Amino acid sequence: MKKIISILAAFTLMTGCFSCSEEKDTKSDSKPLDGDTSVTVTDGSAEEPVIQQQTELREFKEDDFKTINVNLSKTDKEPSFQLHSIKLNDIDFGERISPCKQGEYRDKYKPVFDAENNADDEYREYMEQANADWEKLCTEPTKGGIGFWRMCGNDIYAAVSYDQYCTGGLHDVSIFRVGGLTGKVTEIYRHSDPENSFGVDTIAAPNGKVYLSIRDKGLMYLDGGKLVPMNYLDGYSHYLMGDAADKMVFLSTKDILEQLPDDYEPQPSEHWKEKDGRKYLITGQERIYSEYLPDKDEWKEIARKTYTQEEVYSDVDPDYNFPRVYGKLAAHTEKPERKRKLDVVTDEYRISTGITGLDILYADHDRLVVKLSNKNIVHIFDMAKMEHYVLDCSGLATMCQYFEGGLFVYPQSGSGYIYYIMPEIGLTFTLCKLPEISDERVSMSFGAFRGDRSFGFQESIAIMKNEERDPDTGQIKHADYDNEEIIYWVNGDEMNG
Repeated sequence: MKKIISILAAFTLMTGCFSCSEEKDTKSDSKPLDGDTSVTVTDGSAEEPVIQQQTELREFKEDDFKTINVNLSKTDKEPSFQLHSIKLNDIDFGERISPCKQGEYRDKYKPVFDAENNADDEYREYMEQANADWEKLCTEPTKGGIGFWRMCGNDIYAAVSYDQYCTGGLHDVSIFRVGGLTGKVTEIYRHSDPENSFGVDTIAAPNGKVYLSIRDKGLMYLDGGKLVPMNYLDGYSHYLMGDAADKMVFLSTKDILEQLPDDYEPQPSEHWKEKDGRKYLITGQERIYSEYLPDKDEWKEIARKTYTQEEVYSDVDPDYNFPRVYGKLAAHTEKPERKRKLDVVTDEYRISTGITGLDILYADHDRLVVKLSNKNIVHIFDMAKMEHYVLDCSGLATMCQYFEGGLFVYPQSGSGYIYYIMPEIGLTFTLCKLPEISDERVSMSFGAFRGDRSFGFQESIAIMKNEERDPDTGQIKHADYDNEEIIYWVNGDEMNG
């Protein structure tokens, strides 16, 4: 049975995820380490950065601020903005047969369905069904499935794949713009090529201009329906960071490789990857945080770090002090020598928070927002008013985020309410009630996301159907699911309009 589950999981990843690649990494989970916090501007290459002039840090102590404990007050009134929603799986992207399922490519990329010589009846039955499903894909169109999406205001930009069960990557992919309020679907770019895979790792659309990170091809942008290379840090993988507010902040990573002999068998403790038919030992990694400034067509490097294989794969989270953009400014925490309480440091100021464990939610030129690491209590430091607001949101829900001057409070895994709080006065609006899940055949996940000029939540509901149970044990042997993907969001422009 375990074998069947693992195979089901493998094919689910092939068909449902948008992450196929010809390059294989046996252990790819990695995290950044502490880095140099100097800010630089580059011209598109990693060499010879130009160091910007650093301004003198403003320093604040906890006692410099007037502390105000804000009481939360619920209201039945509606906020000045609307919480929108849409079901992603209701969006129709049409149907196609991928070119890799036709002609000379049909068998080239066919997965191996090895069932004939296996003594396990359940395994053989499953593989025979998988083979039949693949044969069907070669003759009948496949519905497009979203692999990566991002909000921009009220629009959804989505990378949609029509390629399933393929060993050579993704050969039929389109970028669509979907009107979140109207449901109108517009194709703005299409890739259909059996020779070249098109894996989309990132979409960003500040002001409606679309930027893409394409696996093994780098960063590009769309201009009149054509892809234009940005030529920044070629050879790196680029991922858009979700903490920045209306900023294009990327984490760019590159493994440091050592080529292995053809007959070398990597040890279980070694981390390696296969590329262009050769094996390479991963001896370390370079990670770079940088911001792209679209109006200037410039890059501003935030921090970089090169570290060893042991540091990359350590059980200790190395991301704790790595500077990242939270809202408008790059920020990180520091623990002064012989002190237990943390400072938050940006390139403009340092604040001694008086808190021993915190998560940074937002930082700009005159406001810092943090929450306790182990409790949903929020601290807001206002440098313009020199006031320190404290809000205990733990009675509402366990999670919160700061967006456009307000706090959104929500449950960690669904079933509950989404609230909006005006921090200075504690006025609390109930935005939405999430469904209660009491049926064991139904599961739900829930989480927040940031977009361009938008902030919201993604709710995933899986409803079990057509289950098959073992007559002896009563355990589920096989089940089909109906899946619902719902997103709720607010438009930053509407909040300030």
